[in-house]
Amino acid sequence: MSASKPQSRAAAAPPPGERVGAPAFDTPLSLEAIERALGLADVRVEVVDQTGSTNDDLLEVARLSAPARPTVRAALHQFAGRGRHGRRWHDARGRALLFSVMTAWLRDPAAASAVTVACGISVAELLRQRGIEARLKWPNDLLLSGRKLGGILTELAIDPHGRSSLVVGLGVNLCLDPETRVSIDQPAAALDERVVEARLVSERESWIGLLARAVLDAIERFEREGFAPFRARFEDLFSYAGRPVVLMQAGLPTLTGVAAGIDAEGRLLLSTDNGVQAVSSGELSLRPADA
Repeated sequence: MSASKPQSRAAAAPPPGERVGAPAFDTPLSLEAIERALGLADVRVEVVDQTGSTNDDLLEVARLSAPARPTVRAALHQFAGRGRHGRRWHDARGRALLFSVMTAWLRDPAAASAVTVACGISVAELLRQRGIEARLKWPNDLLLSGRKLGGILTELAIDPHGRSSLVVGLGVNLCLDPETRVSIDQPAAALDERVVEARLVSERESWIGLLARAVLDAIERFEREGFAPFRARFEDLFSYAGRPVVLMQAGLPTLTGVAAGIDAEGRLLLSTDNGVQAVSSGELSLRPADA
């Protein structure tokens, strides 16, 4: 596992050249503060300074043995973070909320794509409760003012006994320096557009704990009831409802139509010249037709 050892104690001194009084985004995360915000005694919390990918870390564990209890693993920086289709996730040290959740998965593996949407709904609603007018782009992006604020990556692991585990990774931009903004291949947004930096630094652990709780709550409800309870909630958050869109695969347009919501399995409903089609996420990405 390519990661530093879990750590979360006293704040380190500012690096040479850092402006005195500037928000200390690279101060180590506090394990105890995340646990308090999460508020779930039966969930294991891990904190590392940096790692390749928190998703990869937990997938490695889950492939050895399905977890006996859920785990949340947070990092200050990922040097090999990724999104769907293997796209690189760009973050400067301490400038994003980065964590993954691992839990046992009892449903059909095919349902994992729908749970991505369910988790996105729960996260967006939590952000809105905290004053961030987040919206969703199917299947896994969080938007702020039409720009990408964050993303969700859902993956499955099977252990030697055939037991399934679900790993859900979340990345949300806290602030974007010019170099990181240029590295991102689409218009991007960050929480510092709505929340002052000093508050973001002091509340990082609260954001992580509350967002992780939102993800775990969504997974638990999905396990009990499937996607049906989430459908209407998605319609209220879907940024492209009623708009012409293009579905892309490997960078090429494959299907065009008007976004007409989602069905009871979390599939995108697309109104086309041949009628309404239900589309699974798979290798497809949604783009506005006028992009």
